[in-house]
Amino acid sequence: MRNRTLPGKYTVGSWQELEAADAQEALEKKVIATQDLMVVRCRYRADSTFAAHVHTQEQITIVEEGALEFIVDGERLRVEAGQMISICAGVHHSSTVVDGAPASALNIFHPPHRNTSS
Repeated sequence: MRNRTLPGKYTVGSWQELEAADAQEALEKKVIATQDLMVVRCRYRADSTFAAHVHTQEQITIVEEGALEFIVDGERLRVEAGQMISICAGVHHSSTVVDGAPASALNIFHPPHRNTSS
């Protein structure tokens, strides 16, 4: 199946056809985006740490393999394979890959609004 988008109608694609972009030394990511959602499949290297940051939109992370430890507004939360976490917009959080093994997760966001006026 070839990845394609028809704006306002649909987006169809395959994870296998996407190239993994190594956005940081700690992860590889593949992105599928529509007008209303962005799904980022991340493969995290063992023991990687992602510093505290904040998003302007809600984040949902579904751990597929391994385990991640989040610190969300000062609270430490462990999320393992088969579990998910939702972090509200504007809430500071950080994460670490734990247990000395790689992890993978789907991260789902509402993409930032685009200026569509000319």
